[in-house]
Amino acid sequence: MAPRIPLSKSRFTAGLQCHRQLWWKAHEPRAPELNPDATLQARFDMGNRVGERARQEFPNATLIDLDHRRPFAAVEATRKALAAGASVILEASFFEDNIFVAVDALSKEGDGWVVTEVKATIKVKPHHIPDAAVQAHVIDKAGLRVARVELMHLNRAHRHPDQGPLFTRADITQDVAALRDGIADEARAQMRMLEGMLPDVEPGPHCTAPYNCPFLARCNAPLPDHAIEDLHRISAKKLGELRDDGIETVDQIPSDFPLNGIQERHRTAILRNEQIIEPGLQRALAAYRYPIAMLDFETVNPALPLWSGCSPFGKIPVQFSVHTLSEDGEVSHDAYLAEGEGDPRPGVAEALVRALDGAATVLAWNAVFEKECLRNLAENCPEHADALLEARANTEDLLPVVRNHVYHPEFRGSFSIKDVVPALLPEMAYDDLEVTDGQVASFLLERLLCRPGELSAEARQALREQLVAYCQHDTAVMVDLFRFLNRVAADAD
Repeated sequence: MAPRIPLSKSRFTAGLQCHRQLWWKAHEPRAPELNPDATLQARFDMGNRVGERARQEFPNATLIDLDHRRPFAAVEATRKALAAGASVILEASFFEDNIFVAVDALSKEGDGWVVTEVKATIKVKPHHIPDAAVQAHVIDKAGLRVARVELMHLNRAHRHPDQGPLFTRADITQDVAALRDGIADEARAQMRMLEGMLPDVEPGPHCTAPYNCPFLARCNAPLPDHAIEDLHRISAKKLGELRDDGIETVDQIPSDFPLNGIQERHRTAILRNEQIIEPGLQRALAAYRYPIAMLDFETVNPALPLWSGCSPFGKIPVQFSVHTLSEDGEVSHDAYLAEGEGDPRPGVAEALVRALDGAATVLAWNAVFEKECLRNLAENCPEHADALLEARANTEDLLPVVRNHVYHPEFRGSFSIKDVVPALLPEMAYDDLEVTDGQVASFLLERLLCRPGELSAEARQALREQLVAYCQHDTAVMVDLFRFLNRVAADAD
């Protein structure tokens, strides 16, 4: 008889991270914390697409119809495929030692079998090893000799359409062997734990490694307002020292405790309960020459590249917004969002060169990203390379100006524009937008441009409008923020 709560590969690896997490996953499979948000669901979907594409690397394989609601039907189908002499089986399913696994690819090699685990990454990561080890253990228990274990991942050097293989395979047999002996004992320990009450596990680094636990809030009490953990780039050593002295909030930090300039500004802002403006802000802002073009890009980075010369997860600019501020205070706006399934870069480059024409300064928030997008466009659109590289040379970063001269108590240690704007310009917060996050915007753009068939014409139009509004807001915010900074700088002087 099958156990009441059998383990799966994903449950087993969750248990390796934390028994408490596994207990909740097994006993509360419908817990609201397990409902993926938009970002996590997009990652799941991406992994599924990579997995489906990887199957093409195994021609003439037998595919097991895996329904996770009926895992033992897949186990029986795998047994029949093996009995029939199948030499390559996709989604080969086994249940041994109370663990169910479905192997991405199982291939006959001599008198043994090769276990191939497919990952939507561009390299082997440490947490991939136990994932593969549990599969090798279960397959061995099922009576098949595991000759080799490999991890098949996307090839960073591949360039679409056919420069280099899309996937590469890494032999991880020895890494897996180092973990194999402990799998059975851990499985028994997990099964005993699951038959009991919720285990006691103290919160610690395992709560966020290798993944953020979905049940973080259940185990960790909410931090107090202005907690010391908010301090910008505070080291673990200093955090430990503060905690050892019973200090929980920034205002409790003694004046002689060593803090860097930003952290000290943070402490002062909390103690005074007001924003801090440091000398030199006006001088920093005066360095920008008008007209000033506020620039923001949005990109896609599909795991499976679609356009010539693109690599797996390569960032491709597909949208921009530019608000141009003249010295007399006049503002103009230009924007572009690619359309259709063709290479978006030529259209983006052409429209951007027009939008930036005449700008003396290009201003961005965290300008490393915008500079990389301009370099990317220049490399792939040589007819516009000179203008794009000139714009790149004229690109300045507003983020360090704020970081080095301004602090508001509501920044809470973050200099993301999504945290700075609500504190300084609450009327310009992102709350009323349908799209409020750059990562979500990237996933939505990828769906819109790479898989438009998933959406109706009406849904595509609505999504375009939402994405245009989001990108436009990013640069409109920069105009208002720039004006705000100039006002407070003048008042401070």
